[in-house]
Amino acid sequence: MIAPHQHKVKLTQGLVLHKSGEAISSVYFPISGMVSILAVLKSGEAIEAGVIGREGFVGGFMGVRGWRSLGQAVVQMNGEAMRLNVRHFKKAYDASDELCILVNAYQSVVYFQAQQTAACQALHPVEARMCRWLLQAQDASGTDTLNLTQELLSNMLGVRRTSVSGSANKLQDEGLISYKRGVIRIIDRKALEKSSCECHAAVRAAMADAMPKG
Repeated sequence: MIAPHQHKVKLTQGLVLHKSGEAISSVYFPISGMVSILAVLKSGEAIEAGVIGREGFVGGFMGVRGWRSLGQAVVQMNGEAMRLNVRHFKKAYDASDELCILVNAYQSVVYFQAQQTAACQALHPVEARMCRWLLQAQDASGTDTLNLTQELLSNMLGVRRTSVSGSANKLQDEGLISYKRGVIRIIDRKALEKSSCECHAAVRAAMADAMPKG
């Protein structure tokens, strides 16, 4: 129903797909790369509320104000996506019970992720949060090699660049990652999971519980 109306687009780092509060014109289904949903303050400061990758979509949620973006959706890692005009998405959503169930289930996961991320940012140490974020980025993008600058990580985690650098160096010394010139490669995922806070596993469990099986 929607396949004939989709077309492939490139996702380039820094590209804003939706601004916070604006009417949604297109829905994106990432094939690769990663998109962050940011909570943006009037001052222009922003912090990440969740990430979306290959398992989800961007812009397909209807809220109390209709089809409007609840946060700013910005590409954090280069990739590709299938783009669909929101008119075709609405038509398919209204006509297909299966799609409706899928969208609503994923929406519940995104809301849970935002709640878990808020708690994580407030209560967990930087190193554990960084491990959680790297695991999320790997899940979303499907690659062990992540093109991430210190500035990007500091903005997403809401900490200073020196804190990011210190945590990254420690993880590298322990053999969990390699880190050089804005490129992080995950070497030991199992060890990274052990060093992460509980939040990554909690979101993965919520995804497994909420999404339809089969």
